[in-house]
Amino acid sequence: MRLNKIDIIENVLEGYIFSEKKVTDECKIYTIENSTGCGEMRCYNLFEGVQLSYNNLNMETAYQKINPKSGVLEIDHCLEGCYEFKLENNERALIGKGDLSVIEIGKVPFEDSCIPTKKYVGLSIFIDIEKAQESIDKYFPYAKINLLEIKDRLCKNGAALIIHSRHEIDHVISELYRVDSRIRLSYSIIKTIELLLFLNLVESSDTFKLTSFSEPVYKATVESYKTILNNPFERYSISDLSKKYAISESSLKRCFIYITGSSIGNFIRENCLEAAAKLLIHKPLMSIGEISDLSGYLNPSKFSESFKKHFGQTPQEYRKKSI
Repeated sequence: MRLNKIDIIENVLEGYIFSEKKVTDECKIYTIENSTGCGEMRCYNLFEGVQLSYNNLNMETAYQKINPKSGVLEIDHCLEGCYEFKLENNERALIGKGDLSVIEIGKVPFEDSCIPTKKYVGLSIFIDIEKAQESIDKYFPYAKINLLEIKDRLCKNGAALIIHSRHEIDHVISELYRVDSRIRLSYSIIKTIELLLFLNLVESSDTFKLTSFSEPVYKATVESYKTILNNPFERYSISDLSKKYAISESSLKRCFIYITGSSIGNFIRENCLEAAAKLLIHKPLMSIGEISDLSGYLNPSKFSESFKKHFGQTPQEYRKKSI
């Protein structure tokens, strides 16, 4: 089998400026840096016409205005965080935790993009339709995978579609995150073919347009997120945030889950515990009882129980190990 030697990412994103490019024996690493943070794409060449990229972005935006080339499918899976696109109608479309999207690059009109929580972890599979089809027909003829048919069915009218959880697809994707480095190349090729086989079976009922929110709803939700993040020991209610930022409770709850991958209640609890963990390390003179009280737990044993559930250690064990 001929391995891919064409840098699909650089070809299709011609004009995109990466801060650094580094080639290793295994992969090519693209570094992205700007005033909002930094990120990394670790790209592996599979068979000719296909590249797999593991993406870890810790920044507010990686957007650069370019005119991408056509003829390439991009399959994206979000493992953690979310990615937001500002559409031409001023709405905000989101790819959130657990979502799988299939787009034809250059056919989805958007003006900007950002990462609301400054954290996005996921993977992308870039498929040069013409070259990949030649490889598939040659090496996997009995698979009967037709990339043009998949594109036409899943990317009608240039719209990106989200494929919500299907057990078979979730299983394939999860294996790509856990693959042993010693068999990464061959295993990733097999899993990519397996994924394309399942995409052959996807019906219209399994697909949805990108979830989108009006700009006022999106901005109000981001402000709510920042308020919670910056005040970890405050116990905000959904009603409080709804009134503060003039947004309906239902819209706030729905948009918040897409941005953070968590409900407001769970996010408040986890954010509080993360802040408490920092106090355990950086405030050694502060007793666990005081930290428990500050965190809103009237009973220290309840605090210890919640802390252990989140970190796998009691507050005492966590502090002792960190000193």
